[in-house]
This record gives sequence, C-alpha cells and structure tokens, in this order.
Amino acid sequence: MKFLLFPIFLSIITISAAQNFYVLDTDGEPITTDRQYYIVPGNTDVAGGFTLAGRNGSCPLNIAQSSQLGDSGIPVTFTRVSQDTVTINYDEDVNIAFSTSMATCEQFSTVWRLAEADEVFNRAYVSTGGYTGVSGNQESLNFWFRIERHMEVYRLAFCPTVCHDCNPTCGLLNVDIVEEQRWLSLFRYDESVLPVQFRKA
Repeated sequence: MKFLLFPIFLSIITISAAQNFYVLDTDGEPITTDRQYYIVPGNTDVAGGFTLAGRNGSCPLNIAQSSQLGDSGIPVTFTRVSQDTVTINYDEDVNIAFSTSMATCEQFSTVWRLAEADEVFNRAYVSTGGYTGVSGNQESLNFWFRIERHMEVYRLAFCPTVCHDCNPTCGLLNVDIVEEQRWLSLFRYDESVLPVQFRKA
C-alpha cells in the first residue's frame, strides 16, 4: 500500500499544476471557448460589466464599462490561436467578442480591436470590428488580447505574440473616464490596474 501512495500523490501534484495555468471563472472552473462569460470587476463595488457605446457618434462602436453597480454588461466569447483545446490559459493570446447583434454599426463585427490612439485624448481605445482566428500579420495584431493573473483575480492586457516580426506597444486595459463615460483603453504597465473576473452567462 505504501508503494501506491507516491504515484497517486505525484498525479495530484501534476493535475494541480496544470490547473494553475487555466483562467478560472467565479465558480472556480476553467473558462472555455464554447461558453459565454460576463467580464465583471474584480472589485464588486466599482461600476459594472462591459457593453457597447458610440464615441463621437461614429462607427464602429467602442467598449465601455457600465457605470451601474450590478450591471453585468454583455457576455463575451473567447477564441484561442490554437484550436487543440477549449480551455483558456492566462498569458496566451485570445480574441474577445461580444455575444450580441448590433442594431447600429451592424457592418462591423463585435470582435474587440485596439484602435489607433485618439489624437485628442492620446489614448488607444478598445473598439470593435476585429476578426477571430486571424494571426501572423500586422493587420490582425490589434485583435489579440490576453488575460493575466492579478493577485487573486485577473486583469486584461494587450501584448500579442501572434506576429513574430511585429513590435506592439504592450499595456494593460483599464477605464478612461471622459465626461462620465467609462471607456476601455490601453494604459502603461506602471499605471493603475483594473481587476476583473469571469462569470458564466
């Protein structure tokens, strides 16, 4: 019996180590590409989830954070570079797309895309109109984001590795408040962090 304990103990360690790479939802289960999730604040007393809104009355729509506590926003799905598994690991490149149809700007997809820096506010805002599963070139670089560990929860970042010859400006996604509207945008790594969690839709 003693000889069986070591292999069993080793198996438990191996399984536990593998799970440590998975992004977990609020139920403690790995998030997967075949389910929808709400991205909600890691600090439950700070605003709500993410939704779509127009900046300057133009298309495509941008990603905004609801200012209402308890508002889950619009659910999203994730797409991995490799389709060999459905589980999402942290620090890997993923596409993020809202699971909704748009009444306005319907010619654009709901796939998240990092737009060019705004000339007025000098911020690169997260917009829509990207594509899923496209990698390896400069054009598709801005469609890829990543989930990073942050304390006991997570944070969203932009630092794609899908294009080996590209040199992206990496940073964290946080909220830029402009005239009481909360826009998701790119911040430097040494700026403030927006903790997030993932809840099944």
